[in-house]
Amino acid sequence: NCWDYRHAPPRPAVLCFYFQSTYFDVDHFVSDCRKRVQLEELRDDLELYYRLLKTAMVELINKDYADFVNLSTNLVGMDKALNQLSVPLGQLREEVLVSPQMTLNSLPKA
Repeated sequence: NCWDYRHAPPRPAVLCFYFQSTYFDVDHFVSDCRKRVQLEELRDDLELYYRLLKTAMVELINKDYADFVNLSTNLVGMDKALNQLSVPLGQLREEVLVSPQMTLNSLPKA
């Protein structure tokens, strides 16, 4: 499920439906709405809820976008720091690879 209803905006009490109910069933929803409200009211309520969801989605995108921009800002200069580490790490690697051979060469021959 790609949509987490816990993060949806609260439903105005005036709406004639509640999509976030654990027991929401689309067939029951349509059947029930046809008995209780005119199609115009249902349409208006659905449009209102759509606008609420759209606003919440834009706010969520903006929040995540700010986090993304902050992340990229924090990474500025990281490549330089990593490049500075690459030379010492390369030298250490060579020492580790050469060390066992040097140890073997320094052992007395039988």
